[in-house]
Order: sequence, then structure tokens, then C-alpha cells
Amino acid sequence: MCAICNFNIDFGVGHPFALTVAVSTRNAIEAGLIEPIDATQGALSAARMRMSSVEAMNLLQARIEETHSEDALLALPDFYVLLIENDTWGFFHATTNGFDPDIVPEMPDVTTTDEAKRGNIVLTSEACLRAWLDYRFDIEKALRESLFMIDASANANVSLTQMLTMAESTVTDSY
Repeated sequence: MCAICNFNIDFGVGHPFALTVAVSTRNAIEAGLIEPIDATQGALSAARMRMSSVEAMNLLQARIEETHSEDALLALPDFYVLLIENDTWGFFHATTNGFDPDIVPEMPDVTTTDEAKRGNIVLTSEACLRAWLDYRFDIEKALRESLFMIDASANANVSLTQMLTMAESTVTDSY
């Protein structure tokens, strides 16, 4: 499993693009493109939501690992994934055995204008991630409609977009 991070981020703002992804997610739910995540109330709802988000990260990790050779994985930049519903962050650092589950990353810098210091981040909602993993839409549509956003340097952006495209390569024209 990738490293699941518990960052203490002030004021509950996980990333400046989170609101854009949230609005796009709501529009996709209302259009029937994706299903909302069950946010059942109750004493354990936050724990259930967190477990669901971690499960979605595990599914993403498995998809990336199964569709990429060892060399392709090792060529990926380190990157974070942020699921916006409950600020669940995952950190992906490739090794010869897949992504490293034991790494403890630094908190990504999401505000600097210096590309070299900025974290490589894929933002989405759990609802959108699960719909994409279920082949409800392709990554091109996800990026175009801000269901997924990539906040990274130009080179890392290209690499992460290619990674996500390759991760859907098991699909035959089902969109």
C-alpha cells in the first residue's frame, strides 16, 4: 500500500484546487456520471469514511502497479494523491517492489510558486476516483472536467497524466 499521510493542515484547506474538484464532483453526481459516497451519519462515520478512502487509494495503487512495468514505475516522480472529501492524503514512492508503504514523506508544499519545491499532487474525490476505476469515464474527460486535477511541474504533470492513461489501458473502448 502507498503511505497514508496524517498531515496537520491549518483551517481544513487541503489544497487550493480542492474546491474546484468538489464543485466538479457535485456536478458529475447531479448529472448521473458518478455515484456519491455514502456519508452515513453516526459516531463512526468519520472512521468509515477514512477507511473507505484508504481502500480507494489501495485500488488506485493496485491499478497503477498492475498496468506498469518495473521500469515504468521507477520512472515516475514521487507524488501525492489527495481525496478531498476528508483530506485523505496518500504518498506514492516507487520501488522495485511497487510503491513503498513505509515511507514517511514531508507535507507537500501547495502554495509555493517555485515549481522545483512544489509537491506533485493528483487531486480528486473518492467518488470520482472510484468511478474512474470502474471505467465510467477516461482520464482525458476527468482532467478536462476537473474531476481530477494535477498540480505539478510541467514534466511531472506529463508523467502523471501518462501514468493515469496507462492505468486505464486494460479498458477497451468502453467510454
